[in-house]
Amino acid sequence: MYSSADGKSVTVSPRLSTGNTEPVWTPDVHIAVNDGTTINSNSDMIVNATCKRCRALGSGLPSIQTSAAAPIMFAVGPSLDLNSDDLDARIRRHAAYGQTTLDLSKAVGPGGIALDAAGNVSSPAASTTLARDDLHSDGDPAAWAHGILYAVVALALAPLDSLVAGALGRRWPCVHGVSASLYFAFVIGAMVPGVLVSREHVLTQQYRTPHQVIGLLTVVAMAVMFLWGFALSWITRAAKRRGQQPPEGTRLLAAVHRWVSRLIWVLLLVNVGLGMKLSEEKLALCLAYAALALGVVVILIPVYFCIWRCLKHKEKKDETHELTIYDHH
Repeated sequence: MYSSADGKSVTVSPRLSTGNTEPVWTPDVHIAVNDGTTINSNSDMIVNATCKRCRALGSGLPSIQTSAAAPIMFAVGPSLDLNSDDLDARIRRHAAYGQTTLDLSKAVGPGGIALDAAGNVSSPAASTTLARDDLHSDGDPAAWAHGILYAVVALALAPLDSLVAGALGRRWPCVHGVSASLYFAFVIGAMVPGVLVSREHVLTQQYRTPHQVIGLLTVVAMAVMFLWGFALSWITRAAKRRGQQPPEGTRLLAAVHRWVSRLIWVLLLVNVGLGMKLSEEKLALCLAYAALALGVVVILIPVYFCIWRCLKHKEKKDETHELTIYDHH
């Protein structure tokens, strides 16, 4: 149940679920909402309804027994406004759950809604009360782990690996190998809870959202670049052990490795934002991430430029040194 679009009535949406997945609206169960359904001044939802094509209740029927204290499991959503007349409106994962009992004997009898002497819908006293202790808070640690790990990857590990590759990759390639391995391990570690979360929600079970498509593409590209980088390093070291220069093609392959890795970083930055939008995070948090990501880019671009200039200067100096030695011979 959730508030109607005008906030004055209640939308009752019968939904079915299997396992730990988001309940899906089913047209096979029809609930006719009757007079007296409203939201009172205390924001309590009051529903008078008749369920048609529901499970049969009563003695001798193979369905639910009409116990006066039948157990029922329930869940409540987060404290976010959901005002919609759509029976298939998207719902958030529950924030708390609990178990109580209902007097199902009150649901057995002739069809329709009982009327009092004045012709109004009767409202018998509630036989079930819920205390705060009946609710158990329930978070989504997999979603939090997915988001935090990917944010760490995009804002810290990816730029750190690029800095290490640019500043130390040629002199100490093993350091770049360590940073790249840590980077790739965090990406895989972030992907696993993301897959688990995707299976819980209807919108993400088919892996067709932009966030999921970009995420899977970046993981595949990272795996290729990870192996690509180690292959280039092995080829270069093997040539040096033989006292030879690396093959000419390795220069082009190294350039492809660098630029694809930079593109992956940009996609990671964008995709974290898409993930926050998909999970319907608060606007303030999304803006804070956008500002932080932009700040990281603005700070690191001059640093990358300085590293590039230093490397170019060193290359020219090395070339001049080699020519001088050749001329003396």
